[in-house]
Amino acid sequence: MHGTPDTPGDPDSDSPAAGRRRGGGLRAFRRLLQVAALVGTLLVGVLALALIVSQTPWFKDWLRRYVVRESRQYLNGDLTIGGMGGNLLFGIDLTDVAVDVSGERIVAVKAIELEYSVFELVSKGIVLNQIKLDRPVLRVARDGQGWNLGRLIKSPAKEADREGPGRSISLPSIEIYDAVVAIDDRSPSDAVTLPRRIDDLDIKAAFEYEPVHYTLTLHQINLAGTAPALSLRQLTGVVALRDDNLYVQQMAIKTTDSSVTIDGVVEKYLRTPLLNVTTSGNVSLPEIGRFLPAVAGYDLHPAVDIKAKGALRALALNLDVRSEAG
Repeated sequence: MHGTPDTPGDPDSDSPAAGRRRGGGLRAFRRLLQVAALVGTLLVGVLALALIVSQTPWFKDWLRRYVVRESRQYLNGDLTIGGMGGNLLFGIDLTDVAVDVSGERIVAVKAIELEYSVFELVSKGIVLNQIKLDRPVLRVARDGQGWNLGRLIKSPAKEADREGPGRSISLPSIEIYDAVVAIDDRSPSDAVTLPRRIDDLDIKAAFEYEPVHYTLTLHQINLAGTAPALSLRQLTGVVALRDDNLYVQQMAIKTTDSSVTIDGVVEKYLRTPLLNVTTSGNVSLPEIGRFLPAVAGYDLHPAVDIKAKGALRALALNLDVRSEAG
């Protein structure tokens, strides 16, 4: 009988050649692990070194000078920062911040505190969890060309259609304490008289931006004005821009003798404004007359309910006014 022939098959896994191949693959894998470990160690070292360097006075002073230098791209003035502190990863403290225009100091802030997370700034956009300004001083002036603050920031190359940044901005807590505003109105209006000075200005607000929608929430604003005198005890409400519409939601204004609430929307405010606004409350004409000369001389304290609807050229007004005069 003839024997059964051997069946062809895979090379013997226990052959010397196969062993050499396995050994070579293991050595390559070990080399890969060594390279990965080396790269990982270098990255950790570089990160640790960067963290250490970022906490040094030298780096903070370099960053302060860098911010001052870069600000010239955006400001029509000279920015100065006296000192910079904080760990830079989760917050920064600035002291003696000022802006000078043509040798005149128009903005000065004793201290600014910013709280944030670098990781949120990278992943979510501009997110500043808290902004605090301590004792800012503003010198505001108006001449034939307008207000000086309006010319402080350089205009972008294109402003039409209310273009804005491509990333979101979240400022959930903005606090300003003991602000002072000096007003030099060199081109006064016959319709409105502005106070020459504002003291004890405190603001608590929030700002949210999603391209290109804005929302400003006023939690509390109070101030004391002089020449003429004004005591603003409360200003709260929400102002929002959506699709070329300006919304004013539950805007409450309280002074010493007046209390007014404004609610509504101004549609197409950039082109042909259409009003749908309701105003109600109690108004002191002697108090308002100090700022609006047209109503000065009337010793009346009317309760008002005003509904305004339509375009400015054909505005429909529904008035309900009750006062000592009837």
